[in-house]
Amino acid sequence: MIDEKDMEILRALKEDSKSSINALSKKTGIPPATVHHRIRKMEQDKVIKRYSISVDKEKIGFPIGAYIFITVKPSGEHRLDQRAIADKLARHEFVEEATVLTGEIDMMLKVRVRTMNDLDKFVLDYLRNFEGVERTRTLISLYASKGLHV
Repeated sequence: MIDEKDMEILRALKEDSKSSINALSKKTGIPPATVHHRIRKMEQDKVIKRYSISVDKEKIGFPIGAYIFITVKPSGEHRLDQRAIADKLARHEFVEEATVLTGEIDMMLKVRVRTMNDLDKFVLDYLRNFEGVERTRTLISLYASKGLHV
Protein backbone atom coordinates (compact mmCIF):
# COMPACT_ATOMS: atom_id res chain seq x y z
CA MET A 1 0.00 0.00 0.00
CA ILE A 2 1.30 3.46 -0.80
CA ASP A 3 1.07 6.47 1.49
CA GLU A 4 1.07 10.24 1.02
CA LYS A 5 4.88 10.42 0.72
CA ASP A 6 4.76 7.88 -2.11
CA MET A 7 2.01 9.91 -3.76
CA GLU A 8 4.17 13.06 -3.54
CA ILE A 9 7.05 11.22 -5.19
CA LEU A 10 4.73 9.86 -7.91
CA ARG A 11 3.31 13.33 -8.63
CA ALA A 12 6.84 14.74 -8.92
CA LEU A 13 7.88 11.89 -11.23
CA LYS A 14 4.78 12.37 -13.35
CA GLU A 15 5.74 16.02 -13.81
CA ASP A 16 9.31 15.10 -14.77
CA SER A 17 10.36 11.45 -14.80
CA LYS A 18 13.98 12.45 -15.51
CA SER A 19 14.33 14.22 -12.16
CA SER A 20 17.30 13.14 -10.07
CA ILE A 21 16.84 11.71 -6.58
CA ASN A 22 18.18 14.99 -5.16
CA ALA A 23 15.75 17.07 -7.23
CA LEU A 24 12.86 14.86 -6.14
CA SER A 25 14.02 15.21 -2.52
CA LYS A 26 14.04 19.02 -2.76
CA LYS A 27 10.65 19.10 -4.46
CA THR A 28 8.96 16.75 -1.98
CA GLY A 29 10.89 17.58 1.21
CA ILE A 30 11.68 13.87 1.66
CA PRO A 31 15.33 12.87 2.34
CA PRO A 32 17.19 11.55 -0.76
CA ALA A 33 17.83 8.08 0.71
CA THR A 34 14.12 7.74 1.51
CA VAL A 35 13.12 8.90 -1.98
CA HIS A 36 15.52 6.36 -3.53
CA HIS A 37 14.25 3.52 -1.31
CA ARG A 38 10.58 4.35 -1.95
CA ILE A 39 11.07 4.56 -5.74
CA ARG A 40 12.84 1.17 -5.80
CA LYS A 41 10.06 -0.36 -3.67
CA MET A 42 7.36 1.06 -5.97
CA GLU A 43 9.25 -0.34 -8.99
CA GLN A 44 9.52 -3.78 -7.36
CA ASP A 45 5.83 -3.72 -6.40
CA LYS A 46 4.94 -2.69 -10.00
CA VAL A 47 3.33 0.55 -8.78
CA ILE A 48 5.75 2.21 -11.19
CA LYS A 49 5.43 0.09 -14.32
CA ARG A 50 7.76 2.05 -16.60
CA TYR A 51 9.16 5.46 -17.32
CA SER A 52 8.03 7.16 -20.50
CA ILE A 53 8.15 10.39 -22.43
CA SER A 54 5.44 12.88 -23.24
CA VAL A 55 5.53 13.94 -26.88
CA ASP A 56 4.13 17.20 -28.23
CA LYS A 57 1.91 15.68 -30.93
CA GLU A 58 1.59 18.95 -32.83
CA LYS A 59 5.38 19.26 -33.18
CA ILE A 60 5.62 15.80 -34.72
CA GLY A 61 2.84 16.46 -37.19
CA PHE A 62 -0.32 15.21 -35.45
CA PRO A 63 -2.15 18.43 -34.57
CA ILE A 64 -5.75 17.18 -34.68
CA GLY A 65 -7.18 15.25 -31.74
CA ALA A 66 -10.53 13.51 -31.70
CA TYR A 67 -12.63 11.13 -29.64
CA ILE A 68 -14.58 8.51 -31.53
CA PHE A 69 -17.48 6.71 -29.87
CA ILE A 70 -18.15 3.24 -31.26
CA THR A 71 -21.20 1.02 -31.04
CA VAL A 72 -20.34 -2.65 -31.57
CA LYS A 73 -22.58 -4.78 -33.80
CA PRO A 74 -24.71 -7.33 -31.98
CA SER A 75 -23.67 -10.83 -33.04
CA GLY A 76 -26.45 -13.34 -32.42
CA GLU A 77 -26.95 -13.84 -28.71
CA HIS A 78 -23.47 -12.55 -27.85
CA ARG A 79 -21.71 -9.39 -28.88
CA LEU A 80 -18.29 -9.67 -30.46
CA ASP A 81 -15.46 -9.58 -27.95
CA GLN A 82 -15.13 -5.86 -27.29
CA ARG A 83 -11.72 -6.25 -25.65
CA ALA A 84 -10.39 -7.96 -28.77
CA ILE A 85 -11.81 -5.20 -30.99
CA ALA A 86 -10.26 -2.52 -28.74
CA ASP A 87 -6.89 -4.30 -28.77
CA LYS A 88 -6.91 -4.52 -32.58
CA LEU A 89 -7.97 -0.89 -33.03
CA ALA A 90 -5.30 0.28 -30.56
CA ARG A 91 -2.60 -0.99 -32.94
CA HIS A 92 -3.47 1.64 -35.57
CA GLU A 93 -0.96 4.52 -35.78
CA PHE A 94 -3.64 7.18 -35.14
CA VAL A 95 -5.06 5.53 -32.00
CA GLU A 96 -3.63 6.73 -28.68
CA GLU A 97 -6.11 4.79 -26.56
CA ALA A 98 -9.03 2.41 -27.02
CA THR A 99 -11.36 2.09 -24.03
CA VAL A 100 -14.30 -0.27 -23.53
CA LEU A 101 -17.18 1.56 -21.82
CA THR A 102 -20.43 0.88 -20.04
CA GLY A 103 -23.73 2.37 -21.16
CA GLU A 104 -25.04 3.23 -24.62
CA ILE A 105 -21.58 3.62 -26.15
CA ASP A 106 -19.48 0.45 -26.23
CA MET A 107 -16.07 1.90 -26.90
CA MET A 108 -14.15 5.16 -27.19
CA LEU A 109 -11.03 5.84 -29.21
CA LYS A 110 -8.70 8.75 -28.53
CA VAL A 111 -6.97 9.55 -31.82
CA ARG A 112 -4.43 12.02 -33.23
CA VAL A 113 -4.20 12.68 -36.97
CA ARG A 114 -2.18 14.85 -39.32
CA THR A 115 -5.09 16.24 -41.34
CA MET A 116 -8.86 16.26 -41.50
CA ASN A 117 -8.49 14.08 -44.59
CA ASP A 118 -6.67 11.49 -42.43
CA LEU A 119 -9.53 11.60 -39.93
CA ASP A 120 -12.08 11.26 -42.74
CA LYS A 121 -10.32 8.19 -44.19
CA PHE A 122 -9.77 6.66 -40.75
CA VAL A 123 -13.45 6.93 -39.82
CA LEU A 124 -15.16 6.31 -43.16
CA ASP A 125 -12.78 3.84 -44.79
CA TYR A 126 -11.18 2.07 -41.83
CA LEU A 127 -13.49 2.16 -38.81
CA ARG A 128 -16.82 1.82 -40.57
CA ASN A 129 -15.49 -1.23 -42.42
CA PHE A 130 -13.86 -2.74 -39.32
CA GLU A 131 -15.40 -6.07 -38.30
CA GLY A 132 -17.71 -5.57 -35.34
CA VAL A 133 -18.19 -1.80 -35.69
CA GLU A 134 -21.84 -0.85 -36.19
CA ARG A 135 -21.81 2.92 -35.69
CA THR A 136 -19.36 5.73 -34.93
CA ARG A 137 -19.67 9.25 -33.58
CA THR A 138 -16.68 11.58 -33.82
CA LEU A 139 -15.94 14.57 -31.59
CA ILE A 140 -13.00 16.84 -32.45
CA SER A 141 -10.96 18.14 -29.53
CA LEU A 142 -10.57 21.92 -29.42
CA TYR A 143 -8.49 22.14 -26.23
CA ALA A 144 -7.17 19.73 -23.61
CA SER A 145 -5.70 20.39 -20.18
CA LYS A 146 -3.90 17.68 -18.24
CA GLY A 147 -4.60 17.19 -14.57
CA LEU A 148 -1.96 16.41 -11.99
CA HIS A 149 -3.58 13.13 -11.02
CA VAL A 150 -1.18 10.26 -10.60
